[in-house]
Amino acid sequence: MLRRSADMKIQANELEFLLVWAREEKSVDPFALPAHQLQAIHQVPSVSLIRAIKAWARLEGRRDEDIFHLGNIANPVWPWSSEEETRRRLEEILAANQETRKTR
Repeated sequence: MLRRSADMKIQANELEFLLVWAREEKSVDPFALPAHQLQAIHQVPSVSLIRAIKAWARLEGRRDEDIFHLGNIANPVWPWSSEEETRRRLEEILAANQETRKTR
C-alpha cells in the first residue's frame, strides 16, 4: 500500500474551494461567480482545477462527480497563500494521483 504524506492529501480548504468551483462550472456564466473570480485573479488555468478534482476522486476512491455532494459552501476563499504554494500544492496533488495509479 502506498503511504502518502499529509501534504499529498487534499486539505479541507482546498476541497471546499474545488467544490464551489465545480458547482459554478455548471452555471451559464461561471466567471461571474466567486470561485471563478478567484481563479481569474490568481491566473490558474481551469484544467489545473479539473485535474485536481479528478485526482481527489482517485485518491479518495470516489467518482469526480461526488464533489457536488460534499457540502453547501457559498463564498469560497482562495486556499493557497502564494503563487508558489498554489503551483506546489497542485503539483503534489497530481503527483499523488499518479503514484496511486501506478500502485493499483
